[in-house]
Amino acid sequence: MKLQAFPPPRHEGDMTGVGGLALMATMTAAEVAENLPAQQARGFFGAIGRRMAALVPLEDVSEATALQDRINDFWQDLDWGDIELVVGDDAITVRHRRLPEPVVPDLRHSWQAMLLGVLEGAYDAWFRTLGSGPTLRTVAVWKDDLLEVRHGR
Repeated sequence: MKLQAFPPPRHEGDMTGVGGLALMATMTAAEVAENLPAQQARGFFGAIGRRMAALVPLEDVSEATALQDRINDFWQDLDWGDIELVVGDDAITVRHRRLPEPVVPDLRHSWQAMLLGVLEGAYDAWFRTLGSGPTLRTVAVWKDDLLEVRHGR
């Protein structure tokens, strides 16, 4: 399945194809962030992430390398960067790099809050699909321009 984050430009160097949807996504993130409590906004964006995760079939995935490859294929099709998956003794850590930037100034960091919720929801859904137990938690945090998602105790 080939997906794109936003429609491609109509002509090389032309950003009009990108502008409308990118601007709408940025303004949606700002509106949600300004009008909902932080936890409710995070839950809303997490639900969107779970919907996105459902687009990625995992039935044939049985090892971490295959999971990393499948997730990377999805994000790269969207032009949403790439991940490194690290399996530890008490958690799985995802390091997500090169995420899209907002198209307008984002002084309240609502774009980052939206991405945090979406990716937290997506990774949580993928880990639960693969059999993660109910006592494990998924938590995403920004570390500079890297989003780190931890799933474990």
